[in-house]
Amino acid sequence: MKHWFSQLAPREYRTLIIGIVSLGIIMGYFMLWEPLVIARLQLENVVAAQKNTLHWMNHAAAEVLQLRQQSSTEPTRKQSLLSLIDKSIRSGKLSKTNKRIEPKGTREVRVRFETVSFTELMRWLGLLYNQYQIQVSTISIERQRIPDKVTVSLTLKYNG
Repeated sequence: MKHWFSQLAPREYRTLIIGIVSLGIIMGYFMLWEPLVIARLQLENVVAAQKNTLHWMNHAAAEVLQLRQQSSTEPTRKQSLLSLIDKSIRSGKLSKTNKRIEPKGTREVRVRFETVSFTELMRWLGLLYNQYQIQVSTISIERQRIPDKVTVSLTLKYNG
């Protein structure tokens, strides 16, 4: 190879050197520079997307705080627990069930359903918790022979 290289004319020698240098520059560009530029652009896109997500999350957090302040549980606590439970039973699908409601002190209410749909009972309890922060303190459930029907005794109280 040295022998072949030494027999080149000066013009061929310069052309070969210029070609090797050009090839080195082109390879350096496509193997080093271009991947760095592409990676940088991708990272800029990721950062922009994360900034948008952060902005949305901050906006949503502020909205959640505002809604929490607006839907404070204090107005419902002014209403007695007994009347609130009675009203929620009468306004829902449990209004036709055989029930007994009695206060247990000032902070709790006992409720007994003779024959009630278990599914409707769970929906009603979920509604009480989600809308009024009323939770079950104690519960006793007896299955009946009819599918989805139970006898229930429970004690309800405000959460907290």
